[in-house]
Amino acid sequence: MDLKLSEKKALIVGGSRGIGKAIARQLALEGVDCTICSRNESSLKNAADELAKETNRNIYPITADTNDPDSILNLVEKSAAEMGSIDILINSGARVGGHEPEDFNSIKDELILKDFEEKYMGYFRCVRAVAPYMIQNNWGRIINISGLAARIGGNYFSSGPRNASVVHMTKSASLELGKHGITVNAVYPGIVDTETFRGRVTNEEAIRQAASMNALGRLITPEEIANVVTFLASPLAASITGDVISVTGGIGNTVYY
Repeated sequence: MDLKLSEKKALIVGGSRGIGKAIARQLALEGVDCTICSRNESSLKNAADELAKETNRNIYPITADTNDPDSILNLVEKSAAEMGSIDILINSGARVGGHEPEDFNSIKDELILKDFEEKYMGYFRCVRAVAPYMIQNNWGRIINISGLAARIGGNYFSSGPRNASVVHMTKSASLELGKHGITVNAVYPGIVDTETFRGRVTNEEAIRQAASMNALGRLITPEEIANVVTFLASPLAASITGDVISVTGGIGNTVYY
């Protein structure tokens, strides 16, 4: 299937590793020039070199800190200058939850505020900064990587609300931008077999237990997330907006209708 993405320009926020890097690779393989960003300059440059050699596309590395509003504006301006415009925005630049206690009695106020500053505000600022370029072209695709904790109650007093807030922002932005030919969607990854996951979960039994949580009985790969995101970024997905797509391998038994 031709996704009709050739010569589009994408900004992948958080594109030096994991899901973001897999998305950049898949978009580039479809003919998209990409800007990737992270805070770590050396790993970012290495990722850009690797992706450029693999895909034969232009991959521009720009360091940025999504906690800093001025850094976001600088990232978007530089990206548009390097590529000529921005057609696609992938918001994937937020830390993975679970590093600090999130239960009712142990969670720190600072963690909640940090999570919302990084994920909700970081994503929103990126959306607002790229919107003028997409409005000028009367076309655009925005995909926000949220998280399944949004649908899970219990001891997720930071990662749950921050991910739910991203979905609310996604719907609201879709209503604001739809008249300009811009779609805005979110994706729920489940437990994904990334470098971060492997760095945190090293026990084979724990890995098997994590894999058994979904209907497929295996871990989802970053490439599988990237395939869904790439379709959402394409002209073929023009009728999908304001929605959230779960790419978890079928975790849970709740029915959503």
